[in-house]
Amino acid sequence: MNPRIHANDNIIERFYIPGGDGYSAFWRRDKSPIEVLELSKVLVSLRKISSHIGRNVGTVVWSGMELKDGIALDPTPIMGKYPVPAFKTDIMVGRTIQLSYEKTEWSERYKQLSLSQLDLPDNYAYKFNLFFDMCEKVYTDLLANVSVLGNYTEKARLWEIKEKRKTFINPPTDIELYHLWWDMAADRKGLKYKEEYVDRSVGGLLERTNLEKFYKKPLRMLNSIVDRLRYECPRIAGVSERGSFRKELYLSIWPGILEQIRFWPTDRSDPFLLADKYQDDIEKDDKKKKAVKATLISYADTIEKTIRKKAADYTEKVRSNVKNVDDVVRIKGNDVIMRVKNKVDKKLLHNLQFILKSVAHRKTVYSRGLKSGKIDRRRLYRASTTGTVFNHKKDLFRMVNNIVLLLDATGSMAEPNKWNQSEILIQTLFTALVNYNPNARLFAYNEVKNICHLTELYMNGIFYTVLPHGQTASGEAIIATALKLKSTQKKPLLIHITDGASNWGCGVVDAIKFCAKRKINLLTLGVGCSPGAKDALKKEYGNLLQFLDKTDDLPHLLRKLLNYSKWN
Repeated sequence: MNPRIHANDNIIERFYIPGGDGYSAFWRRDKSPIEVLELSKVLVSLRKISSHIGRNVGTVVWSGMELKDGIALDPTPIMGKYPVPAFKTDIMVGRTIQLSYEKTEWSERYKQLSLSQLDLPDNYAYKFNLFFDMCEKVYTDLLANVSVLGNYTEKARLWEIKEKRKTFINPPTDIELYHLWWDMAADRKGLKYKEEYVDRSVGGLLERTNLEKFYKKPLRMLNSIVDRLRYECPRIAGVSERGSFRKELYLSIWPGILEQIRFWPTDRSDPFLLADKYQDDIEKDDKKKKAVKATLISYADTIEKTIRKKAADYTEKVRSNVKNVDDVVRIKGNDVIMRVKNKVDKKLLHNLQFILKSVAHRKTVYSRGLKSGKIDRRRLYRASTTGTVFNHKKDLFRMVNNIVLLLDATGSMAEPNKWNQSEILIQTLFTALVNYNPNARLFAYNEVKNICHLTELYMNGIFYTVLPHGQTASGEAIIATALKLKSTQKKPLLIHITDGASNWGCGVVDAIKFCAKRKINLLTLGVGCSPGAKDALKKEYGNLLQFLDKTDDLPHLLRKLLNYSKWN
């Protein structure tokens, strides 16, 4: 058996899929084996990642879909196998990051400025386009290398170099030279570009087609600008100043590069120095691209509709239920989550279950028509035929209220020990509740880029987590969570766990009124609160509040909260 197949009590929990390893395997859980749905889900993920690069990236779409301003991605690398394997997703994430940086750094604008400044004849302008594009690829990879994003751009770069190598023609060519440079200059360790180029290919070892005699000198010139791209340019404030700096840097070495490559073909599609020798191969590639594009055009509407369903925005609904409309901050649903290990405290869980059982409703369930057990007088007539005259009685305890836990995951909870204790607390409490109400739900709220995000942390028996961050918009979060509760005859229960008062948005006064109007029992549990935070919370929540200073006190406080909600 493959060691990566995990089994528990002879039950196979998951299968190892070759090619499934990758960075995205840690965060990408929402997948589908259906092509159109899977492409939609991957696109949603890529849009979220591109939004972290900058606000002016625009919309990310698959090439073939309608686009006004943004990035059109070629999905060819990930098409054909669904769900998309993690390593292929990594490549597409890396490509998205590279293109996003090109948008935010105005690469196209400075390429056009350079071309107009040089005023080159067509054959050299074709060469300059290729040169400038590769310089910007190196620059964007160097920007990504300073963060975790560099892991993804590295995968995209290595994959693209490998694929491009299949199309190289007899050296020397511009395209081969630039891809050799890309591999050296954007290396994450930052060492390759400091060394002289050595041809380690099979041809190079045999000294028949050693590439060093073609590429060593131009690579030395190209590598001469890497230090300035790597260290100086990112420190310049202002995107136009950085763009001008790069433009002058590229133009400073262009005459020397052109002197070396003047009579080289650029690539197999060079219209100036090559005849139609590779035309058949190019036409085959074009046909494949057209087939992919036709597929995506037929999926475009479905993909956009699927994506729109996911973008839950509660802002307008919150505004319609508060008085101070101008203070309401934007609040959206979020599905960017990370799996977290089970942190349930078994002793605390036992004590909580004892409390919950005491307030739960008992329901007696009978299993009838059995061949053993207690005699069922209503089925004695079967004694002479099947003999199934016995029954078994079982008591089930259920909390009939709709129950939702809402965890404050804002910046004040970010201290590692505090967040760890909060996760232990919330997981244990939720596990106890879900035993008596399988429909119980768990949410958390935090702020990312001036938006309050509401995230569900428990799905299909698995706990997830978010990074605690930002300001506390408790009012918006409570109303948005309350909107998710279905109106039933039994009063829903919303338990809010926080360490401080709301400091952002519309406040909690209207949220408390909204819950009262909807007959929702809003209960707040203060965890790890400072004396000042306790006073502020008391002013906001009044009798709907209890403070938890020791974890062992939770069962007792939960009983008080539940009893208060029972009689109010």
